[in-house]
Amino acid sequence: MTIGATLEFHGAAGEVTGSCTLLRTKKARILVDFGMFQGTPADEARNAVAPEIDFRSLDAVIVTHAHIDHCGRLAMLPELGFRGRIYCTTATHELLGRVLRSSARLQRARFYERADGSAPWARALMPGEEAGGPPEFPPAHRLFDTPEVRDTMDMIEGVPLDREVKIAPLVSLVFRNAGHIPGAASAELTVGAGADKKIVLFSGDLGPERSALLAPPHRPARADVVVVESTNGERRRDANLDPETTLAAIVADAARRKAKVIVPCFALGRAQLLVYRLARLHARGLMHGLNVYVDSPMAVHGIESLYRHPEYLAPELTAAVRSGGAPLWFPELHYVLSKRESMAIDRMVHGGIILAGSGFMDAGPVLRHLSESIDREDCVIVLSGYQPEGGFAWRIQRGADRAQFSGKTLPVRASSVRVEGLSGHADQDDLVKWFAGFGEKPGRVVINHGVDTARAALAARLKTELGIESTLPARAVPVEI
Repeated sequence: MTIGATLEFHGAAGEVTGSCTLLRTKKARILVDFGMFQGTPADEARNAVAPEIDFRSLDAVIVTHAHIDHCGRLAMLPELGFRGRIYCTTATHELLGRVLRSSARLQRARFYERADGSAPWARALMPGEEAGGPPEFPPAHRLFDTPEVRDTMDMIEGVPLDREVKIAPLVSLVFRNAGHIPGAASAELTVGAGADKKIVLFSGDLGPERSALLAPPHRPARADVVVVESTNGERRRDANLDPETTLAAIVADAARRKAKVIVPCFALGRAQLLVYRLARLHARGLMHGLNVYVDSPMAVHGIESLYRHPEYLAPELTAAVRSGGAPLWFPELHYVLSKRESMAIDRMVHGGIILAGSGFMDAGPVLRHLSESIDREDCVIVLSGYQPEGGFAWRIQRGADRAQFSGKTLPVRASSVRVEGLSGHADQDDLVKWFAGFGEKPGRVVINHGVDTARAALAARLKTELGIESTLPARAVPVEI
């Protein structure tokens, strides 16, 4: 079955960042996501090279959610000649301005810091490994600045979940809840007219079937073509894992020892889930008076977004918010909204929990908190989720005994502990169940946004259990659908 359209993947084909997919129909050209590549300096340098797309001819751009690997290059669009509309959910619209302005400020800072040699850096050292000088940073690229962000935001149209909107000739769009982070959605496109109508569904990043905080992903009745993510396509979560039990033990130990607990976390998704888990511990009387500091204005904005848009929450939490409740609040919770406040909690001596960016421990306030406390035995570093091989967090959890912070070398006396079960991505079981929940078996499945082993593992299981054949596209190679 073909519908007379093609897909081109200009990122996230055999990798997990840089989402950027071009859909060409007989009448329209639509871009789904325009995210940044993340990882090594070489990966990040790819962001400065625009994909071979005629942006001036695009009818529309769709953004599935506000994570930087899906939206991070949006503010390049004005300079690339795009003059159309950008569509996202209403909740994502509220987050995008902050995400893009923050990215512009970071690019500006890196540009000047690398130019004068003052760029901050951190490195964790394994036993026996020699300390070294600063890494050789490649030249920083300024992809856009705040004026381009303003121009981009003028193009964006927020659309509520489940509302149909026409976005191009013979193409309409409906956003369906993806269950991943506040505002995240799958993009359901109806292409054509009359008896020739076909549905092309872009999953975006899907959340787990069972989340303590968020509603499960919407299960469509049908789709002729499904483009699905496979970030955790080869992983299967242990159903018996209870992250709350692990967190309760960490909190109890920290309260007993008056220890400082540092939790690197992503501002959108992981931070809100952790706050809710800690709120549940408070409700059970298990916080022991330990204060919690959310050191990320973006994370705070994500919390507030869930109060404004409770439809993204798990059903019982949606009901609680709509009746005036605040399930993501507890008396020990404090928001840290300025650098001065952030620096003040470095001097904490009576114990407490700091949730700070970034999740990979490669930038942000978490590195400053670590530089002040990693040599203290009364410090605990809480790690969760995937960590890039060779990175700071990856080395810490594998026994690094020293850490360098812009040349200052400190012994690692802090302990580290992992908390499993906090991923915001669907695992292999979740993805298979998502497809099994379709009213009709999809006509075509295209797997993207995952490394090749994850894509292949998911494809094999979909074929074995559901009889679904899948395509694993290569970058920039058209796929006829």
